[in-house]
Amino acid sequence: MQRRDFLKIAAVATGSAVICVTWPLRSLVWRLILPVLQEAPPGQLGQQTLQSLLAATEALIDYPVELNHYADFFRWRAEHLPGHKALYDRFATVVDGAARRLDGCAFVACNKGTRQRILTMAFKVRHVQGRVSRLRVAILERDWLLFDQYVVRPTMSLFARTDVWRLVGYPAWPGTPRGLNYLRKTALRGEAAR
Repeated sequence: MQRRDFLKIAAVATGSAVICVTWPLRSLVWRLILPVLQEAPPGQLGQQTLQSLLAATEALIDYPVELNHYADFFRWRAEHLPGHKALYDRFATVVDGAARRLDGCAFVACNKGTRQRILTMAFKVRHVQGRVSRLRVAILERDWLLFDQYVVRPTMSLFARTDVWRLVGYPAWPGTPRGLNYLRKTALRGEAAR
């Protein structure tokens, strides 16, 4: 065996050893910085949790929207995706506790300004700069990182795919059959006449 061949083999072996040693450490740090949704069985949402999610939707969007499809969205995710029901329950508990500390009322019963102040935490953790600050947030504000990833962002994404079309002047969002749009308009006219 020549010296050159030996150095090639030694370099490959050293590189492999470094990767094998640092990979679990990298994975651990990655899990600390980007938390993952815990495995929990899907199930039906409780009324209190659903009301908290819809109150958060109203506070996040801050425009008059139809909450029915948001309720269907949250119900479907809780019933079909592992971990979402437990996360939604945790979200309702955390925001309710924050509302009680801040204004002494339940999250659903608080005014929109209080709800928006509570939900700004999700935006703060999203825009943290610096490695040390990110690590601090990942350890201390882990729940808010998950809420941002699995509650706030999907809600805003659903708003962008549906209700924002109506806000910019379209009669309905893409994919809505015209017959349903007609029924919705006549129902709204009937409510306005009362």
